[in-house]
Amino acid sequence: MKKRFLKNSLLFTTMSCLVITSCNNKPAIKQSTQQNMNAVTKTIENMQSAYKGEKTATAKYEAFAKKADEEGYHNIAILYTAVSAAENIHARNHQAVIEDAGSTVAIITPDYKVKTTKENLSDDIDGEAYEAKTMYPDFLKTAEAADNQIASLSLIYAMKTELKHNAFFKQALANINSNSSKNLPSIYFVCPDCGNTYTTAPKHCDFSLTEREKFIVFQ
Repeated sequence: MKKRFLKNSLLFTTMSCLVITSCNNKPAIKQSTQQNMNAVTKTIENMQSAYKGEKTATAKYEAFAKKADEEGYHNIAILYTAVSAAENIHARNHQAVIEDAGSTVAIITPDYKVKTTKENLSDDIDGEAYEAKTMYPDFLKTAEAADNQIASLSLIYAMKTELKHNAFFKQALANINSNSSKNLPSIYFVCPDCGNTYTTAPKHCDFSLTEREKFIVFQ
């Protein structure tokens, strides 16, 4: 995993400029040594929290896929299975960051409740939006303050993918409400390096530049 991160770390500067407006030509603010040390410690705490969230999401979405199939929403079950795999890739990347810092990931016992597919989707829309627009951006700021580039890269991958998952869940819920869930995509592609999720596979992943031939297919 370290090698994968090292392979992709050259993308970090460009990607972070695109996502976080960190390249806005403002004068750099010099941090004190203590501020940097605090950011270093907080970054690993954040990565532990992110790891727990992603491992929980992996198990939760797998269970939600089974529920969707039980209720006759096969295409939504495929979506949940693909998203579960993507979340597990995020967890794996976060784990690599934690272990690279000399720490060990916590043992996770996923805690979630399976409701109806419609209720699950509604909750997931809110959850993915929080991660993509609040949690991960906050974690990323701290990682940048700590100058932890592999943590920043892992967080960017997860943050940008959660935005896509949020859109997929919104579309799935809209189709349930309009009784057209069978019109949803029946195939998804997941990048094995960053978790980016597609309904149509590009030649290379938009985030990690991983070749299409390596994508994981769900159908």
